[in-house]
Amino acid sequence: MRIMVGGDDAPLADRTAELGGSYGAEVTATAGGFSALMRAAGRERPNVVVTTVGPSYADHGKIGTALNLRRGDPAAGVVLLSRFVEVSYTEDLVAVGGGVGYLQAGSLNRPADVVLALRRVASGGFGFDEEVIGNLFACTWVPELRSLGTVEREVVRLVAEGWSDDAIAARLWFDEATVVKVVTEVFTKLGLEPEADTTRRAFAVLSRAAERTSPPP
Repeated sequence: MRIMVGGDDAPLADRTAELGGSYGAEVTATAGGFSALMRAAGRERPNVVVTTVGPSYADHGKIGTALNLRRGDPAAGVVLLSRFVEVSYTEDLVAVGGGVGYLQAGSLNRPADVVLALRRVASGGFGFDEEVIGNLFACTWVPELRSLGTVEREVVRLVAEGWSDDAIAARLWFDEATVVKVVTEVFTKLGLEPEADTTRRAFAVLSRAAERTSPPP
């Protein structure tokens, strides 16, 4: 897996590049900020481009530029890396349909999860960490999601991250049959068709959560 890391937050980009390299990825850290990263990515076409973003208005424009890179080259995944979580960024990424991710800086303390997220993005899936998913679910005003119980919300969060039923069972210390039952019930409550493919069902849940992130009139 070839990863290119850069952006205007150099310390955060450097930490990510070091982490990816320690897990065996071929990592290129690009100095010079966001513009230099986009130019280099257009030339070298890595599997995943990781760019740091901030909360400013200018960063909203950067996200559009990064996603245009993804749209122009479906083989190039894009991951946002930030010291904060902004739900509107998540909505923009979900709309792309895959090959995208969003990691909060704190996720670097869970390196194995970060590497798995990058691999999902490289294969066309989603690489959202638990803080990002939690933020989206906390902001959603979709009534079916807001009414889920504690266990249901935890299971559906892991579905949205892209975990399979057996992996969810291992993480929650449940048996797999229980996870399958909960996932089936949640999808029914959300009015979604059951999906076997982890990427498609993650997209289904994320899209449903992103339908309404402001209070109803």
